[in-house]
Amino acid sequence: MKNLNLFSVSILGIALLSSGCRHHPSSITPIPGSQAPAGDTGGVGPGTAVPSEGVTSGTPGGGIPINLAEIFNHPYNEDREKFKNDTVYFELDRATIKTTEESKLQDVANFFKSDTTDALIVEGNCDERGTEKYNLSLGERRALAIREYLANLGMDPQRIKTVTYGKSKPVATGHNEASWSKNRRGDIVFITPK
Repeated sequence: MKNLNLFSVSILGIALLSSGCRHHPSSITPIPGSQAPAGDTGGVGPGTAVPSEGVTSGTPGGGIPINLAEIFNHPYNEDREKFKNDTVYFELDRATIKTTEESKLQDVANFFKSDTTDALIVEGNCDERGTEKYNLSLGERRALAIREYLANLGMDPQRIKTVTYGKSKPVATGHNEASWSKNRRGDIVFITPK
């Protein structure tokens, strides 16, 4: 009987390990409409569906309106300093926007109420703990939580590209909570057309 239970647990463990996440970051992660990422509300409840196609806005360069769904297919400049103070920090193993971080996202959304031509890249990051696959998935959920939160504040989600870096881009290199808390973050990069 003991051998049968040990065998069952072993088979279950192997099945769980072999079914790991096969995530590869994509250029634009679709916003989940009225659904938050599975198992995580991202700090916001279900809202109304957000349009994803055919939205035009802005007049970059030559004054020709662009399709916001295509904004990242054109040359652009990245400004990592503009929203550096609005970096969103997360709790361990969480992708929920903390109430202490909400005002940062409100500042970003307020800026975009008058800006119609620019966009954002939200980069999801994790601390060094956990597997690469787990951290890539968690980084994606963090970036999506920020994107969904901004969309619920009225920002067009087609102007927000999400990227996950997992644990590959730490800002602090220590092996303690002080460093890990700085690495569990969502960086917001300001994008302007060239």
